[in-house]
Amino acid sequence: MSSDGHDHAHDHRNSSGHSHDHAHSHDHHGHSEGLPSFGGRLGIAAGVNVAFAVVQVVVGLAIGSVVVLADAAHQIVDALGLITALVAAVLASRPASSEMSFGWGKADALGGFVSSLLLLGSVVWIVYEATRRLLDPVEVDGGGVIAMGLIAIAVNGGSVWVLGHGHEHGHNHLSMRAARLHLLTDLAGSVIVVAAGLLLYFTTATWIDPVASLLVSLMVVRSTWRLLGTATAELLDRAPGHVDADSVLAHLSEQPGVEHVHHVHVRSLGQQRTSVTAHVVVAGEPSLHDAQQQIGALTSVLERDLGVGHATIQLECHACED
Repeated sequence: MSSDGHDHAHDHRNSSGHSHDHAHSHDHHGHSEGLPSFGGRLGIAAGVNVAFAVVQVVVGLAIGSVVVLADAAHQIVDALGLITALVAAVLASRPASSEMSFGWGKADALGGFVSSLLLLGSVVWIVYEATRRLLDPVEVDGGGVIAMGLIAIAVNGGSVWVLGHGHEHGHNHLSMRAARLHLLTDLAGSVIVVAAGLLLYFTTATWIDPVASLLVSLMVVRSTWRLLGTATAELLDRAPGHVDADSVLAHLSEQPGVEHVHHVHVRSLGQQRTSVTAHVVVAGEPSLHDAQQQIGALTSVLERDLGVGHATIQLECHACED
């Protein structure tokens, strides 16, 4: 697909007389629509999270609460995740070029991958600190923990609402999903912070603070692992869940005039766009005009039945040797 987004069909004939025809169906873009407003929401959410994280670090150190410090780490990673999502969204909205012929859609997956790693990295620190506190208990001010937890709920809940308000522009972005996941898991963690603060306020059990931190960490790992796997699969060109090479082969093989299908490759281009390439052996020796029509028909089948937005079909009169 060219950078202007129009349909193109390219036909050429090699020295052996075989035709190599490539058809690209129309890829629907519009990822940049509403980007300034969407970016503004991300910027606001990131700024608020950074500011509150600083407050949490100061208060957490003052009252000696590892669960508040753990939540502060989440806030910082939240902000980094939001900034990553903004950068990824800007890159993904850029048009294709001669150097980046498939566009920048995978910048989104890269953003989600990096953001997930940051979140998992914060978990390592939380587990270390919580374990240290279990071995060496520290008295914690329950009232301060409650106050920080309630403010964190307001900050994270507000950030989720702000980003959700622009949901129509970001729900397909992996990095955006990572940022929202950061905020949602931190929101749940803030509820645990409040619960831990209440227990600390009414009891003298010093283990509550580090145990609550470990519980928050478990929630974060569980919710992040799937997103990390999705981003990794996209970066490694794994076929997306709704279509694979076998389904493409089956759909093409049952079309009229098709004798054999091979060299089928499927990968994601990012942002729910799928690319397919395939070699198709057809009966007879169709003219260039007939070949182009046949490619158009095969491409339409893939788009209609499998949602493939970018297909390159190479027609052959017999299977290639490789």
